[in-house]
Amino acid sequence: MPSLQRFVGLLAIGLTLLLPVGAKADDIQDINQLFRKGDLTTALARSNQFLAKNPKDAQVRFLKGLVLADLGKSAEAIEVFTGITEDYPELPEPYNNLAVLYAAQGKYDAAKNALEMAIRTHPSYATAHENLGDLYAKMATQAYDKALQIDNSNKTAQTKLALIKEMMSGQPKRPSATSSAKQDSKPETPAVTTANPAPTASTSAPTSGTSRPVPAPAPSPPSIVETIQSWAKAWSDKDVDAYLAHYSPEFSPSRITHSAWAAQRRARIDVPGQISVVARDIKVVRKSSDRATVRFTQVYQSARLKSSSSKTLELELANSKWLIVSESGR
Repeated sequence: MPSLQRFVGLLAIGLTLLLPVGAKADDIQDINQLFRKGDLTTALARSNQFLAKNPKDAQVRFLKGLVLADLGKSAEAIEVFTGITEDYPELPEPYNNLAVLYAAQGKYDAAKNALEMAIRTHPSYATAHENLGDLYAKMATQAYDKALQIDNSNKTAQTKLALIKEMMSGQPKRPSATSSAKQDSKPETPAVTTANPAPTASTSAPTSGTSRPVPAPAPSPPSIVETIQSWAKAWSDKDVDAYLAHYSPEFSPSRITHSAWAAQRRARIDVPGQISVVARDIKVVRKSSDRATVRFTQVYQSARLKSSSSKTLELELANSKWLIVSESGR
């Protein structure tokens, strides 16, 4: 089902307005940080304080709508997003979020109209196109269910319903070693796990006659693509320890320590409900034998949110493991 386009993590808002400078920009950043940390009550209070002085500010109104939606105040969130569409009809994101809220209420016609408005204002807005496809699939599911209630022996309806459900619930297959290598801009040595061969006379005994064991070869690091897929899977599985293990101890976002960032990520991920994170169109640029830049499309989905954003990770090879040293997104 469609979901909110929001400010959380690296899922960037697409508003095309210019950000203010000075004190206003600091206020907006503070509200955004409160929202990202999950302090919704404080974020809402700060939004209301800001809007009391700047009632037309689209950025904070948008944030307020997201906060209200997360608080379960759908009617108020709809009112906020509707107001933005009236004042800024050229922005597609508020229409998209209205569609999400309408769909959650079962108002599929209203949701479809809102998504069509989003696409009309911004024809290349991929999120709205994908959400509209999901909405049509949901509506088709209901129609086929109804058909089967009338005639449960309808094989055609059964097949179509099964296909739609499989399409909506299926996850992309993990790339094979071959396909992963093709995605990398520079081929890597595939990581192959084999049993250690039994030592032979020629390998276990040097010509000097002394008997010394031959050291086992160092394990090959996983491919960079496999590392990204593993990172996304740990996030999807909500295995926070495994997720954080993909980051270098040197990783530290701006204006926050590594430990504070780790605690923040743990609090954001370890919450009730299922999530899905998929990395698509992975492209790797090797800068050296132990440094690489990875760019891909991150597709995030939860009960409340579905969004697609561009992601860039800088990786470093340490102790036969690729670790994330920095990340950015839009």
